[in-house]
Amino acid sequence: MNTTKNRYPSWWEYYYLIRNTYFIFGIPFLLLCSLGFTGMMLTEPYTGTDIQAYLYTYGSWFLLIIPSLWLYLRTKAKKKKILQVVKKIKESSPFAPTSDYEQLSFSKSCYFGIDIKNGTMLYVRIYPNNVMDVIGLDIHNFTRTVAEDGKLEIHTTYVSLPMIPLEISGISARTLANTMHTMAARGYEYKERFPQMIRYRVKEWEKVTGVPVAEVF
Repeated sequence: MNTTKNRYPSWWEYYYLIRNTYFIFGIPFLLLCSLGFTGMMLTEPYTGTDIQAYLYTYGSWFLLIIPSLWLYLRTKAKKKKILQVVKKIKESSPFAPTSDYEQLSFSKSCYFGIDIKNGTMLYVRIYPNNVMDVIGLDIHNFTRTVAEDGKLEIHTTYVSLPMIPLEISGISARTLANTMHTMAARGYEYKERFPQMIRYRVKEWEKVTGVPVAEVF
C-alpha cells in the first residue's frame, strides 16, 4: 500500500495550465496553420530547396496530432486498468451494480458505481502521479452528498480523503445522491464489510494494474 506518494505531482498545476492552453488556443491555431500550409503546398508545390516551408507544414501537423494522440492513448490505458480492477471486484465480492448506476469518466480516469441491492459502492481512479484510489463504500462510511449540475461530491469518514468529487453524465447527480441517502435510511445487513474487504485486497489491485494504491484511513 502506498503511504507517501501524492496523488498529484508537484508540477501538475503548470502542466494542467499548459494542456488547457493547448486545447483551447493551440489546436485551433495549429489546425488553421496545417490546413493553410497544406493548401499552399498543393496549389503551389514547394521546390526541393524550400526546407522552411516543409518544416512549417509537417511541423504543424506533428504538433496537432502527436500530443492529442499521446493523451488519448495514455487515458485509454488508464481506463483499461480501471475496468480490470472493477471486473475483478465484481467477480469476487458483493458488488453487482446495474449499468444505470455506473459512471465512467474517460477524461478523469475515474469509475463510480452503486449496487442498490447489496448497499455497496465502489470508487476507482488513477491520478496523474500514477497512483490509484480503490475505495469501497457502504451506508456507514459516507456522511453527506452535494449534488450540482453534472457534479456530485461524496463526503466520507476518511480523514485522508474527506471528499470524493465526481463528474456525472447520463443520469442526474441529484438522483444518485438521493439513491445513496435512501439506501442509508433503509439500512442493510452486511455479512462482510465491503470497504474493509477492498482495503485488505490492495495488493491484488496493485498486481492487476501495476499501479500503487493510495492509503485511505
